[in-house]
Amino acid sequence: MLCKLTEEQIPNARSVSEKIAAAFRESVDWRRSEKELRELRNQITFAIYGEVDDLDRVASLVDSLFESSDEGGNPHADAQQ
Repeated sequence: MLCKLTEEQIPNARSVSEKIAAAFRESVDWRRSEKELRELRNQITFAIYGEVDDLDRVASLVDSLFESSDEGGNPHADAQQ
């Protein structure tokens, strides 16, 4: 995830990545619970929006993070790198 945030030139990518990784750790059932998925997406959106004022860009990035996790990737695997 840190790589994706860095590629997208998100300011303070490491800090944002750590917030996102923490949100994923707290939301262990996000794949099975629609409520938990919504809450997780909100947490990730606000973590990125804290650094990027373009809501369309933030929404697109959040979507791409979840798409990569749906393809079997671990969206927070590199958060601490």
